Amino acid sequence: MASTRPTVYTVDEYDPLEFDAVLVRENAVVCVDGTDEVRMVPMDKVNHVDGDPDEMLIERELPDTFYGGGEYGFVNVEEYPELRQHLEELAAEEY
Repeated sequence: MASTRPTVYTVDEYDPLEFDAVLVRENAVVCVDGTDEVRMVPMDKVNHVDGDPDEMLIERELPDTFYGGGEYGFVNVEEYPELRQHLEELAAEEY
């Protein structure tokens, strides 16, 4: 069965790594699990990033205050109330 959490496949790990949020940047992937664990993986060590398309957020939707933001990412928004609030504010701006 496929994972429902954002997943990172790396050069150095045999098993895929699952997180609540995976933020893709130019030179690294930021992996966040809850509020306690943050892991940075250099882009040259990343084979693949996989996530539910419904959880994909683009640059504008990922503020710098959310672990430095990213070009895009896969985020379980239910785990991060501050991000959910940011998305609600963006939606209110669009008219």
